[in-house]
Amino acid sequence: MRRRRALRIAGLGGALLGAVALLGAVALVSGGDARDSAASSGGDARDPAAPAASPPPPLEVEFAGCGAVHAGPACALPDDRTIRLWIKAPQDARVAVAADATPVPLDGAPVQGGLLVRVPVPAGAAALSVTAERNGGRAAFRLPLLPPLVAPALKEAEALRRQSKLDEASSALGALASGQDPTLQALAIGKLARVDLARGRIPEAIARFDASIRAHRAAGRLSDEFLDRFALSYTLLYNGRRFAEARAALDPLAPLEASHPEGRALKLYYAALLSFESGDLRAALRQLDASAAAGGRLGLSDHRRHVLQKRAEGLQMLGRPLEAQALLREVEASMPAGSPPCDQAVLLNNIGWSALQVAWASASPGRPLADAEAPLEAALALYDGPCPRPAERANALTNLALAKLAAGQTARARALLDEARRTDASPDAGVAIYWLDIEGRIALDSRDPAGALRLYERLSRLAEAGALPEGRYRAALGRGEALEALGQPDRALAAYEAAEAIRSELSLLAPLGEGRGAFLGRLEEGARRCVDLLLRRDPARALAAARRSRALALAALRWVDRIESLDGEARARWESALAAYRRERAALDEEGRDDWRLSSDELDAARAARAARSRSIRALFDEALLLVRRGEPAAAEPGEAPPLDEGELMLVFHPIRAGWAGFAVTRDGVAARRLPALDLAAPAGELAARLLAPFEVPLRAAGRLRVAPYGELDLIDVHALPWDGAPLVARMPVVYGLDLPGRAAPGAEGAGAARGALVVADPQRDLPAARREADAVARALEGHGRAVERLSGGLATHAAVTGALEQPGIALFHYAGHGFFGGVDGWDSSLPLAGGGKLAVSDILALRRAPAQVVLSGCDTARTGAAPGARGLGLGLAQAFLVAGARSVIAATRPVDDALAERMMVALVAAGQEAPGAQLREATLAALRATPLSDWASFRALVP
Repeated sequence: MRRRRALRIAGLGGALLGAVALLGAVALVSGGDARDSAASSGGDARDPAAPAASPPPPLEVEFAGCGAVHAGPACALPDDRTIRLWIKAPQDARVAVAADATPVPLDGAPVQGGLLVRVPVPAGAAALSVTAERNGGRAAFRLPLLPPLVAPALKEAEALRRQSKLDEASSALGALASGQDPTLQALAIGKLARVDLARGRIPEAIARFDASIRAHRAAGRLSDEFLDRFALSYTLLYNGRRFAEARAALDPLAPLEASHPEGRALKLYYAALLSFESGDLRAALRQLDASAAAGGRLGLSDHRRHVLQKRAEGLQMLGRPLEAQALLREVEASMPAGSPPCDQAVLLNNIGWSALQVAWASASPGRPLADAEAPLEAALALYDGPCPRPAERANALTNLALAKLAAGQTARARALLDEARRTDASPDAGVAIYWLDIEGRIALDSRDPAGALRLYERLSRLAEAGALPEGRYRAALGRGEALEALGQPDRALAAYEAAEAIRSELSLLAPLGEGRGAFLGRLEEGARRCVDLLLRRDPARALAAARRSRALALAALRWVDRIESLDGEARARWESALAAYRRERAALDEEGRDDWRLSSDELDAARAARAARSRSIRALFDEALLLVRRGEPAAAEPGEAPPLDEGELMLVFHPIRAGWAGFAVTRDGVAARRLPALDLAAPAGELAARLLAPFEVPLRAAGRLRVAPYGELDLIDVHALPWDGAPLVARMPVVYGLDLPGRAAPGAEGAGAARGALVVADPQRDLPAARREADAVARALEGHGRAVERLSGGLATHAAVTGALEQPGIALFHYAGHGFFGGVDGWDSSLPLAGGGKLAVSDILALRRAPAQVVLSGCDTARTGAAPGARGLGLGLAQAFLVAGARSVIAATRPVDDALAERMMVALVAAGQEAPGAQLREATLAALRATPLSDWASFRALVP
C-alpha cells in the first residue's frame, strides 16, 4: 500500500486536500502575473517572484461570510470580522493564508476535496491572501477587505419589519430612503419592497425591487443586488406565476457569479424553485444538488437546510415519500436551538406534508395521518404567533384540511378550507388547485356529483392557465369520478384517458435514476380506473389501456427506432451528445485502474468523487436522450399487440381499483378476469390458484406462455408455480415480455447474416466456475458453427467489451461473471469489467446496436426495482438490453450459486439454436432433475 502524503499548510500538519474536480466557479490563479479566472475570488493576485521554469500549482479559492460583497470583488467585513475561505490545492503543495503580512493559522475542516477555513480578520487588515507553493512554483489569491457598514437606524428598521410592526418599519425606512446616503437609500428601498410584500401590495413591491436593484448596481454592491433579485424572482414566481419575468430577474446575475461565490450558491436554489414551478423536475434536482455542493464548500448550513427541504419536495413528487420524510427529519435534527420561528414553521409544515404523502402511499394510512396532524398544528401555532405570514398559514391550513379529509372528517376539512380562504384572499395557483380539489372531494362525499363536476372543470381551466400539469391530472381524475357517479361512463372513460395522457406527458419530466417508476406509480390512479371501467365493457380496449400503462416507464427510453428519423441537425446533436457521454464514461472507468495503489483514505475519497462524477455523466445521457424524445406524442401508444404464434398464450396483468385485472390473449381473442388482491408471501399453490386457475382453459390449450407482469407481480416466478403436480415450466416454455411500445415480437432467433458470438468471462478473476462455463459455452458455440470472440479476465475492459458488442457480426453476447443491482429504478446496476470498469445500464442503452441474443450469467442481472407496492415496469440490466434492441435476454432475478449458473448455462447452450424460452426450459429441467433443491427458478427468459 502506498503511503499517503500529507499536505503542508503554512508549516503545520494539515488535512488532505484531494484532487476532486468540482463544479462551480473558483479562483484558479498562477504564479508570475497571477490572474483570477472568470471565477469566484478577488482583487489583484500577482506574484512576480515565481520562477518561469516552475509552473504554479493549481489553486482554487472561494469566500463567504462577508457583510457585503462589492464589485472587484471586495469583501466588506461582517460584524464578527470572520470570513470563510474554501481552499483547494494539490496535496504536496505548501499553502498559507495571511491578513496583509500577518500569517493566519489554518484550522479547518476537509470539505469536497478542499479545506473550509474560518479566518478572524485582525483590525486594520486591508486584504486576505492565499498562496500555494510547489517546487518553486507559486500561485496566489488576494481578496481586498472593506470596513463593515455602520447603520444602526437601518438595523432598527429591519428589526421592526421582522417583528411585523409594518407601520413603524415603513416610517423608519422611508426616512432612510429619502436621505442623502445612496447606499442606505438603496438598502431602505429593498426593505420597503419587503414591507409591501407583507401587506400584499405586489405591484408596489415589484416596482421598489426594480429601483433598489438599479441602485445597488450603480453603487457596486453585488451581494445586495443578488438578494433583491432573488426576492423579485420569488415574488414574480409565486404571485402570478410570471415565469419569464422571474427568470429574467435572475439572468443578469450570471456574469457576476464569479465575484460572489455565496450568491452563486443561492442563485442555484432560486433557479431550482423556478424549474420546480415550471415543471422541469430534472433541472430542479440538478440545480439543488449543485446549490447544496456550493453551499457545503462555503459552510452555508442554513442554506443547506433550505435546499434539503426543497429536495425532499422533489422526492415526494417522484413518489419517494419515505426518503423525503427521512431527509426532513435530518433537517429537523440539524436545526439549531433558537432558530427563527418562521424557519421552524416552514419545516414543520413540510414535515406534515411529507407525512401526508406517506399516508396516501400507505396501505394502512391511519398512523401516518396522525403523524401529519401534529407538525401541522405546531406550524399553525407559530403562524398564529411569532411568525405572522398569511400565505404560509393558509398553506398549513390547506394541508391540515387534506389530512382531515383523508381521515373522513369532512366537516372539519370544510372548516379548515374556509379558514384558509379567509387567511389568504389571493393564493398562489398551486394552493388554489388544492382548494378546488378538496371542495370537489367534499362534494363527491356529499353525493353531489354535479357540483363536483363543476368544481373539477374549473380546476381544469385554472391548471391549464397556470401551467400546472399535476393540477390538470387531478382535475381529470375528479371529472371522471363525478361523471361515473352521474351515470356517464363514456365521458368518464374519456376523462381517465386524458389523465393517462397527462401521466405520459409528465413521465418525460422525471430524470433518469431518480425514481421514474415510483413517479409514474404515484399517478397511476387514472390507469387503474380506466382499465377497471373498460373491463366490464370492452376487454380488448381494457387490454390496450393496461398495455399502455405497463410500458409507460420504459416507453420514454425507446429511442433506437427514432434515431433514423432524426433530421441532419438533430442527428448531429444526438451523436455529439452521445459521444460526450461515452468519452466521459470511458475516462471514468480508466481512472479506476490504479485504485489498488491508493491508501484507504485516498481510495474512499476517490470513490466518493467518482460516484459524484458518475451521476453527472448519467445526466449527460439523460440530456442526450431528450434530443431523441423531443417532439414525441404526449401519450405513448402501445401499438398492436405482439403477434402470437399458433398455440402461444400471453397473460397480462394490471392493477385496478380493487385487486387486479388479468387478460389471456391468444390469436383468437382476449379473455379478461377480475383477480383479487395478492399476498406475495402466500404459498405457491395459492398464487397459482389466483393467477393461473382463472385461465385454466387457455393454459391447457397452450404450447408456449408469455407473461407480462406489472409492479410487484414481477417478483413472482410464474414459471415455477405448480400446475398439474409439477412446475409450470415442465408443461411449456415460459418467457417474460416487456411488451415495449412499437416493438414486434421476436422472430426466429439467430436469423440473418450475423452469426458471431462474444463471450466475456470472469473479468474480476475470482469466479473459477464462470471461467469453466465460458470455456464450455465457447466450445459449444463453435461446434454450432459460430465464430466466437472471447474476452476473459483482464482483457474484458470497458472499451473492449463495448467495442465488441457494437460489431455488426455479433448476434450473441454471453457474460459469465458478477452482476450488481443498485440505485433508484436499478440505474446503478452494472456488469463489472476488468480494471475497475463496469458496463452500466446507461452504457447498454447508449450502444449503437445490441446483439439479438443476450445471456447474462450473473447475480441480479434480470432484477428490477419491483417490490411490494411498486408500480410499472422496472429497469435492470436485462431490460436495458431489450430496450436497446436485443430480441431476447436470459438472466437471473436474484443472486445465483456459481455452480448452478455453470450447470444451467452449459445445458442452455447445448440446447442449440432454439427459441430462448425453449432453451431455458431444457436447462431448467436439467437443473431440476440434478439439484431439485437449488434455486433453479432464478433464471428467466425475457423478450421485448
